[in-house]
Amino acid sequence: MYTRHICVSAGDRIAEHSRADGGLTKALGGLAEICGADGRDAVVLRDEGGRKLFTAGSYCGFVCFADGTLLEILPRRETPAEARKALCTEFCRRCGYEFREADFVPERNFMEYFISVFAGETMKIIKSGVLSAYTSREENLTTVQGTIMFAENIRRNLVHRERLYVRHDVFTPDRAENRIIKSAALMLSKLTADAHSSHLLMEALSFLGEVAVPHDPAAEFGRCINTRNTRKYAATLSICRMLLDKNEGTALLGKDIICGQVYEMS
Repeated sequence: MYTRHICVSAGDRIAEHSRADGGLTKALGGLAEICGADGRDAVVLRDEGGRKLFTAGSYCGFVCFADGTLLEILPRRETPAEARKALCTEFCRRCGYEFREADFVPERNFMEYFISVFAGETMKIIKSGVLSAYTSREENLTTVQGTIMFAENIRRNLVHRERLYVRHDVFTPDRAENRIIKSAALMLSKLTADAHSSHLLMEALSFLGEVAVPHDPAAEFGRCINTRNTRKYAATLSICRMLLDKNEGTALLGKDIICGQVYEMS
């Protein structure tokens, strides 16, 4: 959970390169290097009159740093409310979610809006029933289920004759789509300061208790199946891809960055 919130508009000064706030300087410096390397102009270190200043570029969104700082960069608009609305609308356009005026709270920062949409869409999936699939599993059991793996059974159970090593099919929610969602829910549950979003994410995680947490969430996208039954997952998985797949081009990843989302905006 973040402990400091810095909100600026595109082109504004964020902070001065200073030893007095070494943690923030280090975090912003690392972010500026990442942005310079991949061409995403979110944070830039400039020299102005002998002073080194971190300024916001044209990419807008949020970055949550390991030191507890949440940086929010808004597009230039007449008011902060209009700026946040434009940013939230762009996010919705990218993930295929319909922006609803009634759900928009101008005072809520963009990261909390991002998390609230994910949490709400995830709970819709859970309430309508998460998809399950048959998967092959090998286990050492006391009863025959499926096929006995004779060579492995002899190796494992030469002494324990009461057990049988078998391969059988299990109908389980532990499938790629649900593993991706669980990975994103775990990440975002540690970031939000909103009680409602936190409650929804904890509830979602309890429902996904049987689902494994993948070591490489980005690799799971290639295992997703696009069928009529998985359409209800579309918006949620789009958000997950934006969050977890560096090839999507919106996530910011780095040593001092817990989570980040930036979009090029005019």
